[in-house]
Amino acid sequence: GALALAMVAAVASYTALAFLAGPVRGGACGAHGCVRGGSAARTVRRAGGGAAPDGDAYDYKPFLWALDLGISDGRIAEVLRVLPSIDAFWPASSGSLMREDFRRRVKELGAKDDGAIDTIFNTFNAGTFLATNREKVAEDVAAWRSSSGEVNAGALAGGIFGAKVSVIGAWLFLNVFSTFAAYFIIFRPILFTNFGIDLLEGQPRYWER
Repeated sequence: GALALAMVAAVASYTALAFLAGPVRGGACGAHGCVRGGSAARTVRRAGGGAAPDGDAYDYKPFLWALDLGISDGRIAEVLRVLPSIDAFWPASSGSLMREDFRRRVKELGAKDDGAIDTIFNTFNAGTFLATNREKVAEDVAAWRSSSGEVNAGALAGGIFGAKVSVIGAWLFLNVFSTFAAYFIIFRPILFTNFGIDLLEGQPRYWER
């Protein structure tokens, strides 16, 4: 019972982190299925760092992206200008869109800012690595421009906020809840039984019932 609950918490935590970060690139097949990839080496990119200079690297980290307040509307607008419609980056024949496929296609159109690219993609899918609702994304893309054709980066504000909440929530679950659950379910009875230590003095001791 207790051990099973702890294992469930651990698996759920790992799954949350993996789903945010996405599968490893390079054409391998793993828990999320077969991944299309270019070079076998994984590209390293810094989250929120904009376009990486030659010889430098950009490493997308979901939690660091969620905390980054430096990705301005101006940076986002520069990327939006090369995306006139959803067909520019998501073929109608594809049922889903992965983060790295989006990045590659957008860069082929001339965008360079990785931080802004990740920010836009995260509005498609609440911060996860895979977008699946093309119809909803198409509606969002249509809202990127005003009736006069001007780019409106502010239209992404709600989606960005929701994605940041989702990412931070997953991080808290992984780093706070699962740690507490491990102590409460596994280590608390061990510490109390063997050493008389209980960090939650006053709380019911379920193993004594």
